[in-house]
Amino acid sequence: MIKLLITIPCHNEEIVLEKNVFTIIEYAKNNLTSFSWNILIVDNNSDDKTWDIAQSLKQKYPFILIDQIPEPGRGIAMRKAWARKPDFDVYTYMDADLATDLKDFSFIISKIVEGYDLVTGSRYIKFANAKRSFKRKLLSKVYNILLQVVLGVNFKDAQCGFKAMSKKMVHELIPQTIDNGWFWDTELMIMACRGGYKVLEVPVTWHEVRDELRASKVSVWSEVLRNLKNIYKMRKKISL
Repeated sequence: MIKLLITIPCHNEEIVLEKNVFTIIEYAKNNLTSFSWNILIVDNNSDDKTWDIAQSLKQKYPFILIDQIPEPGRGIAMRKAWARKPDFDVYTYMDADLATDLKDFSFIISKIVEGYDLVTGSRYIKFANAKRSFKRKLLSKVYNILLQVVLGVNFKDAQCGFKAMSKKMVHELIPQTIDNGWFWDTELMIMACRGGYKVLEVPVTWHEVRDELRASKVSVWSEVLRNLKNIYKMRKKISL
């Protein structure tokens, strides 16, 4: 039976973690019966009750695994957590707020089983259904246009937190990534495309829930500046 790892990276997710883990469990029991699956909760530098909740869930359910990464950033959290779990066939991760509808999850896994190395949800291709705030939509559009112009990428959505990967890619490519933060998703996709891995974007249904849970403190222009710096660094890296 194919061994599947469902990873939930968490930073201060006490509000949604338990409820959404229950949702994932119910989905997995009903839709992933042909897989041997585990849920991995990765607490990444939280200062709320996220880790306590993760420990409580692990005690209740034998298929739940937990890890704690003190250094902040999704990149370093995923890199370290997956290095400690080398025995799965398919690796996946999703945002803890479940902004992406789980109805699309079985499909992205099936494409890995068919032979793709990286399958990523996309909010900006045909048949996708994404509802976002104006500010977040603006940030994302500017970011993806910059990627296409500066780096010549052909994918439409670099940062959707809903991805599946092959064991080969996790073992070979993930250790080569260097970004520790949110740019890690983009770095990973660029490296996969340039490295000859089979990459596929699939449309997803996506609803902005983050701003409903807590007010966004993101400054549009500071976010654009940060992304410009990351894109410039990636440009230098791939030009070497």
